[in-house]
Formats: sequence, structure tokens, C-alpha cells
Amino acid sequence: MSEAGSTVPFDFSSYGGEIDDLATRGLADAAGAEGIRTAMARVTGRAEEVQASRLSANEQNLIACGPGCADCCRVNVTVLLPEAIAIAAYLEEIGKGDETNAITMRVADTAARVRWMEDDERIRAGVACPFLDGRGWCAIYPVRPLTCRALSSTDPEQCRRALAAHCSDEEETIVVNIFQKFLMEGTFQSLARAMERAGLDTTGRELCRSVTRCLLDPRLADDFLAGKRIKFPES
Repeated sequence: MSEAGSTVPFDFSSYGGEIDDLATRGLADAAGAEGIRTAMARVTGRAEEVQASRLSANEQNLIACGPGCADCCRVNVTVLLPEAIAIAAYLEEIGKGDETNAITMRVADTAARVRWMEDDERIRAGVACPFLDGRGWCAIYPVRPLTCRALSSTDPEQCRRALAAHCSDEEETIVVNIFQKFLMEGTFQSLARAMERAGLDTTGRELCRSVTRCLLDPRLADDFLAGKRIKFPES
């Protein structure tokens, strides 16, 4: 992985503290899944605001990722429970009856397929993210995970070569915007710190499995906010 991006100094420590405080207040005030979704929107909104203010127009133009470019959406994604709860709440809002049930089944099926897969196995099997729509666009883009927000590339073709090389002994470099990567990864870590201090479950879990659990258990959000450790079936 190579770097492209701003060299202007940025105080990641102060930013981390800001996100920590924002997440702490948001989760303390949250009531149910919608409250968690609101708290997460404030956290990710601040991260996106900082990213937009720090990247020059030229740097933004160098990032090739965009709607329909889903080559990297074939790797495992780790989320914290507030992220999964927010995604489930969003899906329930935009879906209707049978549509929501179909999404739940598709996500659950993917969760089962990738349960024991490493990234290279998943890439070889061609198991795409179930949240991609028919155009290859992200159907949960407004609430997508911080891990997804951390990814960027200056060249889609380079991404394809790197994914192919990931399954072999070859190595292909992907040029990324390093500020975006550090910013979103730092946001993830600060959110986890806030959760830990509040006595909440900080376990990182696979995206599809987590969202499926949230969709099937309407009490999960309340249990999470009550400080209960959320148990996931082993099979």
C-alpha cells in the first residue's frame, strides 16, 4: 500500500478526543436503535466534515472511488455494534415488508457463506457485499462502516490487479489517500474507546453477521445500551 494525500500537519490526538467525547455523549443520550443511528450519524458526519475540509480539490480528484466501483467490496469488513445497529435501522426505514425480508435473507446468506473465509478465499469465491444494488452501488452508503470509509484508491484497475494478486504470491501496490485512511481508522478507534469507557460491548464483528443479528433481534439495541455483552450463535 502506498500513500497519496495531504502533508499539512493534523492533530490526530485532539481529533480523537473530539470523536471520543461526541460518541460518549451520543451513546449516553441514545434511546433504542434510532438513537444509536443518530449518534453514529454525528460521529461519521464529523469525520466526513474534517476529511472534506482537509483534502484539497486536487487530492479529492485523485481519489478514483465512486458509485459503481465496487472492486474492493469483496473483502471482509469489521464493524462495531453501533455501526451494525445503525445500518439495520436504515435498512428497516428504506425497505418495505417483503423487500426488507429479502434484504435480511440476502445478508444472512452472505454471512453464512463468509463465516470462516479469509479475505483471499472470499476474493477467489467472488462473494460480493450483499449491500450492493443492481448497479454495483452501495445501498447503505449514508451509514456505511468506518472501515469502508477508510478505503480509497487512485486507480480502479490497480485495485483489480491488487485483489487478484492477493490470492497469489504476487504483490501489487495500491496508492491510497493516507489522511483519509488514518482519519477513518482513528474515528473507529475513538468510538471503541468511548464504548469501552461506557461499559459497552466493544467486540468487532463481521459486517453481514452483525447486521443480520440486529435485523432479527429488535431488542439488541436496548441490550447493547444496557451494557450487556451481545452473544452471537457459534454456527
